[in-house]
Amino acid sequence: MINEQKLQLVKRLGIGAAVVLLLLTGLFVGLRLGKPAKVSQRQVPTKVISTSRLSPGNVTHFLTEYYTKKELSENRNRYKNLMTDEMYREAVATENQPVNQAYKGYIINQVYQKATIYLDETELTALCVVHYTNTQRSSLQSKVGELKDQENTDTILLSYTKQGKKLLVNNIQNVAFSEPLDADNQNTYPESTNATSSSNKLGTKPNDKVAITGSGVTQASTTTENGENP
Repeated sequence: MINEQKLQLVKRLGIGAAVVLLLLTGLFVGLRLGKPAKVSQRQVPTKVISTSRLSPGNVTHFLTEYYTKKELSENRNRYKNLMTDEMYREAVATENQPVNQAYKGYIINQVYQKATIYLDETELTALCVVHYTNTQRSSLQSKVGELKDQENTDTILLSYTKQGKKLLVNNIQNVAFSEPLDADNQNTYPESTNATSSSNKLGTKPNDKVAITGSGVTQASTTTENGENP
Protein backbone atom coordinates (compact mmCIF):
# COMPACT_ATOMS: atom_id res chain seq x y z
CA MET A 1 0.00 0.00 0.00
CA ILE A 2 2.86 2.33 0.86
CA ASN A 3 4.70 1.54 -2.36
CA GLU A 4 1.58 2.27 -4.37
CA GLN A 5 1.20 5.68 -2.66
CA LYS A 6 4.85 6.49 -3.37
CA LEU A 7 4.38 5.47 -6.99
CA GLN A 8 1.37 7.79 -7.34
CA LEU A 9 3.38 10.63 -5.76
CA VAL A 10 6.26 10.10 -8.14
CA LYS A 11 3.88 10.11 -11.11
CA ARG A 12 2.33 13.36 -9.96
CA LEU A 13 5.71 14.96 -9.46
CA GLY A 14 6.79 13.81 -12.93
CA ILE A 15 3.67 15.18 -14.55
CA GLY A 16 4.13 18.50 -12.70
CA ALA A 17 7.77 18.74 -13.79
CA ALA A 18 6.80 18.01 -17.41
CA VAL A 19 4.15 20.73 -17.34
CA VAL A 20 6.60 23.26 -15.91
CA LEU A 21 9.19 22.29 -18.53
CA LEU A 22 6.65 22.73 -21.34
CA LEU A 23 5.64 26.13 -19.98
CA LEU A 24 9.24 27.30 -19.77
CA THR A 25 9.94 26.00 -23.29
CA GLY A 26 6.88 27.79 -24.68
CA LEU A 27 7.85 31.02 -22.93
CA PHE A 28 11.40 30.87 -24.31
CA VAL A 29 10.20 30.19 -27.86
CA GLY A 30 7.67 32.99 -27.59
CA LEU A 31 10.34 35.46 -26.51
CA ARG A 32 12.59 34.47 -29.38
CA LEU A 33 9.81 34.75 -31.95
CA GLY A 34 8.50 37.99 -30.52
CA LYS A 35 11.88 39.72 -30.47
CA PRO A 36 11.90 42.37 -33.24
CA ALA A 37 14.37 41.74 -35.98
CA LYS A 38 17.27 44.11 -36.22
CA VAL A 39 16.66 46.58 -39.01
CA SER A 40 19.70 47.66 -40.90
CA GLN A 41 19.79 51.43 -40.63
CA ARG A 42 21.25 52.96 -43.71
CA GLN A 43 23.15 56.07 -42.82
CA VAL A 44 22.47 58.92 -45.20
CA PRO A 45 25.66 60.91 -45.69
CA THR A 46 25.38 64.50 -44.50
CA LYS A 47 25.83 67.06 -47.24
CA VAL A 48 29.00 68.96 -46.43
CA ILE A 49 29.33 72.49 -47.77
CA SER A 50 32.88 73.38 -48.70
CA THR A 51 34.11 76.56 -47.03
CA SER A 52 37.49 76.64 -48.77
CA ARG A 53 36.33 77.76 -52.22
CA LEU A 54 33.68 80.06 -53.58
CA SER A 55 30.64 78.13 -54.78
CA PRO A 56 26.85 78.56 -55.05
CA GLY A 57 26.55 76.21 -52.08
CA ASN A 58 28.51 78.25 -49.56
CA VAL A 59 27.06 81.53 -50.85
CA THR A 60 23.55 80.12 -50.38
CA HIS A 61 24.50 78.94 -46.89
CA PHE A 62 25.51 82.48 -45.94
CA LEU A 63 22.41 84.04 -47.48
CA THR A 64 20.18 81.60 -45.60
CA GLU A 65 21.76 82.42 -42.24
CA TYR A 66 21.94 86.17 -42.96
CA TYR A 67 18.37 86.66 -44.20
CA THR A 68 16.45 84.13 -42.09
CA LYS A 69 15.55 85.58 -38.68
CA LYS A 70 12.60 85.86 -36.32
CA GLU A 71 13.34 89.54 -35.86
CA LEU A 72 16.19 92.03 -36.17
CA SER A 73 19.54 90.69 -34.81
CA GLU A 74 18.08 87.31 -33.76
CA ASN A 75 20.37 85.55 -36.25
CA ARG A 76 23.69 87.11 -35.18
CA ASN A 77 25.00 83.90 -33.68
CA ARG A 78 24.32 82.09 -36.97
CA TYR A 79 26.01 84.49 -39.40
CA LYS A 80 28.86 85.53 -37.07
CA ASN A 81 31.13 82.61 -37.96
CA LEU A 82 30.58 83.22 -41.70
CA MET A 83 32.02 86.78 -41.56
CA THR A 84 35.30 88.38 -40.71
CA ASP A 85 35.39 90.07 -37.29
CA GLU A 86 35.39 93.50 -38.92
CA MET A 87 32.39 92.67 -41.11
CA TYR A 88 30.53 91.29 -38.09
CA ARG A 89 31.09 94.50 -36.15
CA GLU A 90 29.81 96.51 -39.13
CA ALA A 91 26.72 94.30 -39.43
CA VAL A 92 25.95 94.72 -35.73
CA ALA A 93 26.48 98.48 -35.98
CA THR A 94 24.06 98.64 -38.90
CA GLU A 95 21.42 96.70 -36.97
CA ASN A 96 21.88 99.04 -33.99
CA GLN A 97 21.25 102.17 -36.04
CA PRO A 98 18.16 104.05 -34.76
CA VAL A 99 16.38 103.80 -38.11
CA ASN A 100 16.61 99.98 -37.93
CA GLN A 101 15.86 99.72 -34.22
CA ALA A 102 12.71 101.76 -34.75
CA TYR A 103 11.27 98.94 -36.87
CA LYS A 104 12.35 96.12 -34.53
CA GLY A 105 9.36 93.89 -33.86
CA TYR A 106 7.38 95.29 -36.78
CA ILE A 107 9.17 93.10 -39.34
CA ILE A 108 9.32 89.50 -38.13
CA ASN A 109 9.58 85.88 -39.29
CA GLN A 110 11.83 86.66 -42.23
CA VAL A 111 12.74 83.61 -44.33
CA TYR A 112 15.23 83.27 -47.18
CA GLN A 113 13.57 81.68 -50.23
CA LYS A 114 15.99 81.62 -53.16
CA ALA A 115 18.68 83.60 -54.95
CA THR A 116 20.20 84.00 -58.38
CA ILE A 117 23.95 84.01 -57.84
CA TYR A 118 26.67 85.31 -60.16
CA LEU A 119 30.16 84.19 -59.14
CA ASP A 120 33.59 85.61 -59.77
CA GLU A 121 35.99 83.07 -58.29
CA THR A 122 39.04 85.11 -59.28
CA GLU A 123 37.97 88.23 -57.39
CA LEU A 124 36.12 86.19 -54.74
CA THR A 125 32.85 88.05 -55.20
CA ALA A 126 29.25 86.91 -55.53
CA LEU A 127 26.49 89.06 -56.97
CA CYS A 128 23.19 87.85 -55.48
CA VAL A 129 19.59 88.64 -56.35
CA VAL A 130 17.93 87.47 -53.15
CA HIS A 131 14.26 86.64 -52.67
CA TYR A 132 12.84 86.40 -49.15
CA THR A 133 9.54 86.73 -47.31
CA ASN A 134 8.56 88.28 -43.98
CA THR A 135 5.62 89.33 -41.85
CA GLN A 136 4.96 93.06 -41.51
CA ARG A 137 3.04 94.30 -38.48
CA SER A 138 1.35 97.62 -37.80
CA SER A 139 1.24 97.12 -34.03
CA LEU A 140 3.41 95.35 -31.47
CA GLN A 141 0.42 94.63 -29.25
CA SER A 142 -1.91 93.11 -31.83
CA LYS A 143 -1.79 90.81 -34.85
CA VAL A 144 -4.69 92.62 -36.45
CA GLY A 145 -3.74 93.98 -39.84
CA GLU A 146 -0.37 92.17 -40.08
CA LEU A 147 0.72 91.16 -43.56
CA LYS A 148 2.18 87.67 -43.75
CA ASP A 149 4.55 86.18 -46.34
CA GLN A 150 5.33 89.50 -47.99
CA GLU A 151 7.75 88.98 -50.89
CA ASN A 152 10.92 91.07 -50.99
CA THR A 153 13.99 91.23 -53.24
CA ASP A 154 17.48 92.49 -52.47
CA THR A 155 20.47 92.69 -54.80
CA ILE A 156 23.78 92.59 -52.96
CA LEU A 157 27.44 92.09 -53.76
CA LEU A 158 29.33 89.83 -51.36
CA SER A 159 33.11 90.10 -51.19
CA TYR A 160 35.01 87.22 -49.62
CA THR A 161 38.47 86.88 -48.14
CA LYS A 162 40.48 83.79 -47.20
CA GLN A 163 41.35 83.21 -43.57
CA GLY A 164 43.25 79.98 -43.21
CA LYS A 165 41.20 77.33 -45.00
CA LYS A 166 37.95 79.29 -44.79
CA LEU A 167 36.32 81.85 -47.04
CA LEU A 168 34.61 84.57 -44.99
CA VAL A 169 32.42 87.48 -46.07
CA ASN A 170 34.29 90.75 -45.52
CA ASN A 171 32.01 93.18 -47.35
CA ILE A 172 28.31 93.47 -48.24
CA GLN A 173 27.17 96.11 -50.70
CA ASN A 174 23.73 97.02 -52.00
CA VAL A 175 23.65 96.98 -55.79
CA ALA A 176 21.66 98.95 -58.36
CA PHE A 177 21.65 97.81 -61.99
CA SER A 178 21.94 100.39 -64.74
CA GLU A 179 20.80 97.72 -67.21
CA PRO A 180 18.65 94.63 -66.58
CA LEU A 181 20.43 91.29 -66.45
CA ASP A 182 18.48 89.53 -69.17
CA ALA A 183 19.46 87.22 -72.00
CA ASP A 184 20.27 90.09 -74.35
CA ASN A 185 22.70 91.65 -71.87
CA GLN A 186 24.61 88.54 -70.85
CA ASN A 187 27.90 87.80 -72.49
CA THR A 188 28.58 84.73 -74.58
CA TYR A 189 30.68 82.87 -71.98
CA PRO A 190 29.32 79.45 -70.98
CA GLU A 191 27.77 79.29 -67.51
CA SER A 192 30.82 77.53 -66.07
CA THR A 193 33.03 80.51 -66.99
CA ASN A 194 33.55 83.16 -64.33
CA ALA A 195 33.68 86.59 -65.90
CA THR A 196 35.36 89.44 -64.06
CA SER A 197 33.07 92.00 -62.46
CA SER A 198 34.43 95.53 -62.38
CA SER A 199 32.17 96.30 -59.41
CA ASN A 200 34.61 94.75 -56.96
CA LYS A 201 37.24 97.40 -57.78
CA LEU A 202 35.15 100.52 -57.16
CA GLY A 203 36.49 101.05 -53.64
CA THR A 204 33.06 101.57 -52.12
CA LYS A 205 32.29 101.32 -48.43
CA PRO A 206 30.04 98.57 -46.97
CA ASN A 207 26.35 99.15 -47.71
CA ASP A 208 27.12 101.70 -50.45
CA LYS A 209 25.07 101.21 -53.59
CA VAL A 210 27.06 100.02 -56.57
CA ALA A 211 25.87 100.48 -60.16
CA ILE A 212 26.61 97.45 -62.36
CA THR A 213 25.82 96.91 -66.01
CA GLY A 214 24.39 93.58 -67.05
CA SER A 215 27.06 92.74 -69.60
CA GLY A 216 29.88 92.23 -67.14
CA VAL A 217 28.79 89.11 -65.24
CA THR A 218 27.86 85.55 -66.03
CA GLN A 219 25.01 83.73 -64.32
CA ALA A 220 26.21 80.90 -62.10
CA SER A 221 23.00 79.43 -60.70
CA THR A 222 19.69 80.00 -59.03
CA THR A 223 19.51 78.35 -55.63
CA THR A 224 16.62 77.75 -53.25
CA GLU A 225 16.51 77.65 -49.46
CA ASN A 226 17.96 74.11 -49.52
CA GLY A 227 20.81 75.14 -51.77
CA GLU A 228 19.37 73.27 -54.74
CA ASN A 229 18.75 74.37 -58.28
CA PRO A 230 15.01 74.66 -58.97
